[in-house]
Amino acid sequence: MSCFPLNQLTLRSPPSNMVRLLLLFFFLSGALLSAQADSARFDANFRFAEGIYFSHASLLANQPDLGWEAIDGEMVQLPEDFKVQIANYGYKDVRINQGIIPYAISLDGKPYFFVRHDQKRQFHEFTGLRVHGLLSTLQYDTTIQTRQLMKAYNPANGQPFRQAWVEREKTLRLHRILHLRSGARLPFTQENILKLCADDKDLTEALMKQEKTEESLLLRAVRLYDDRHFLNLPLR
Repeated sequence: MSCFPLNQLTLRSPPSNMVRLLLLFFFLSGALLSAQADSARFDANFRFAEGIYFSHASLLANQPDLGWEAIDGEMVQLPEDFKVQIANYGYKDVRINQGIIPYAISLDGKPYFFVRHDQKRQFHEFTGLRVHGLLSTLQYDTTIQTRQLMKAYNPANGQPFRQAWVEREKTLRLHRILHLRSGARLPFTQENILKLCADDKDLTEALMKQEKTEESLLLRAVRLYDDRHFLNLPLR
């Protein structure tokens, strides 16, 4: 049995409540800083991991389902049109269903969302974001089939003597607003923007007071909302 002089022993009392609170504060601060270091606000400077995303959940997790090396096809990037086209898109792994349509891709860290599969020319088309934030915007073209009744008129009496239905292709420009948290993609209208901004009372009231709701005004409202409300996404 070892003995120690009493004057060499220090009696330690349990930490006070103040000490416990300070320890808890430093622990939480460290955890918060660590979490902030692992995520960042989504804006035009945010970069996604390169690859193919099969779902909106994968995009929010910044976790591509496949890398570019898993894809077949020839890619054309048109940055001035916010557009990427991949001809003869397919998967190298034969165990993957070739009919799976990707939700989005990331190229140079920027997200491009699938908008159409042109079966005649065999390419998949993706469009990039114009406004980046919790509310983001997209613009892209789509092709629709129209059916029009054509008539041939008799020049003598002005009466139609022949008619037929003619089908034609028509290109439409679509403007959409994307709610990044939920993945909802809606037409870019005042009504939809008011619904998506409903949690910002001041902004919605100001928007409703405007007599003219031109596109430029709606875009300013979207950007203002994004400045006030933002979404953090994980870094990779």
